[in-house]
Amino acid sequence: MVTTTKSSWVKLAAVLVPVLLSVPLVLGFFGSVHPAFDAVAHFRMHLAALMIITALPALFMGLWREGLMAIVLAVMALSTVLAPTPSPASAGTSRAVEPSGQPEYKLLQLNLRFDNVEQTDVIRLIAQLAPDVITLQEVSDNWRPKFAAIEARYPYNIYCPSTKRIGGVAILSRRPFALGTTPQCIGNALAGMARIDFGGRSALIAALHLEWPWPFTQAENVEELRPYFERLQGPMIVAGDFNAVPWSQTVRQIADASKTRSVDGLRPSWLVNGTLAKAARWIGMPLDHILVSDRISGMHVETLRPVGSDHLPLLLRFTVDGTDEDSHDLQTVMLTDQAITSKP
Repeated sequence: MVTTTKSSWVKLAAVLVPVLLSVPLVLGFFGSVHPAFDAVAHFRMHLAALMIITALPALFMGLWREGLMAIVLAVMALSTVLAPTPSPASAGTSRAVEPSGQPEYKLLQLNLRFDNVEQTDVIRLIAQLAPDVITLQEVSDNWRPKFAAIEARYPYNIYCPSTKRIGGVAILSRRPFALGTTPQCIGNALAGMARIDFGGRSALIAALHLEWPWPFTQAENVEELRPYFERLQGPMIVAGDFNAVPWSQTVRQIADASKTRSVDGLRPSWLVNGTLAKAARWIGMPLDHILVSDRISGMHVETLRPVGSDHLPLLLRFTVDGTDEDSHDLQTVMLTDQAITSKP
């Protein structure tokens, strides 16, 4: 009798645990309803994997229908987030990009980590790659002397300070700012924007650093940025630490507002230092993104080796197509800042 009761409880647990995991997994698909659901969506891959593992005992106990239903649901959820990704790339390696007849440029994106003790590795990476533009996050006071040393090579720059100890965002460029435009900072180092001249063709470069998802202020960050992106046109690259996964409502909203799309080929870029570095490929999250507009082409992105941060560097190779006839002047857009912030 006791044995039978114990067996019943074990079978109940074998069914109940996957069911409980399915609740947040399903709710994560309704991120547009509430930011809390979007926050849960960030763990979709982890919840689906756990659901598959916890459904296996049900199969061994003969509960085929329950176990298979849980596994099918988990696999369907995984199919929405998994995509072929390239093997980890080392700095300096690349793959050939189809020639487009236009000059090719390079953009390096990196969340520095404000207390990174391997600052020399970052500077060495920049020297090795010689990117045309660099977008940075967590540019704390500890980092400013290092970048002051390379300002001769990157004379066009904007630093957006933050009241937070982790520092702000920055854009460093070897290319001049487009004539008649002035780089701008948005919010408390929420974003930096600069229109850069790439050999007669300009493109807006934006460096973003969003807060964590709900219950933090990520949703509010998106609403603060939306009016700026909706007013900007022409070639655009939005790069940064979004603190959001590609399938989240947050990334979707930024892409829709800026009329951009995500560059394919990115792999997990966060949780890569310390003891978890080796496991990052499996349990890490792709929180760093590069979004591009239709007139940015010839794209190839690499996820590079660690340089002391808990985020991996991203290197984008791209070309700028067309003319500037339909580009909204960045300065003109930013002059509406007061009108934007005064909206009820």
